[in-house]
Amino acid sequence: MNRAQLKGSGAFALVFVLGLLAGGAGSRALLQRRYGRLFKDPSALFERRRLGALAHRLNLDDAQEERVRDILSKYASQRRSLTRDIMDRCGAPLHAQKTQLDGEIRSVLRPDQQARYDQLLKDRESRSPPGAPLEPLP
Repeated sequence: MNRAQLKGSGAFALVFVLGLLAGGAGSRALLQRRYGRLFKDPSALFERRRLGALAHRLNLDDAQEERVRDILSKYASQRRSLTRDIMDRCGAPLHAQKTQLDGEIRSVLRPDQQARYDQLLKDRESRSPPGAPLEPLP
């Protein structure tokens, strides 16, 4: 292979690799933005899925789908509030049991382990969505 062919092959490989990197970076940015919107508000995701299921199963036309979307959004905040209220009231016994369970586990641990256990519980709470009931660690 002469020098000109080697330069041509190298340039081709460089363009290919740069295209691969640019395409990968663009895809990653697009997916992060899309997933960020999807998981930003889980209740909105639920409403979109609900609307999609209704539109599909009932074969709604565009006008009907728009009206159903308006109806769902009209009741969305009230529905979230009622759901949160139900979860708070029904979650109280679970929270009390979790507190008791955590206390008994802490009584078995050494002081250094208790500090780490408390940090695990704190980390677990920070990862949970707001208003979600907390489950004990396995």
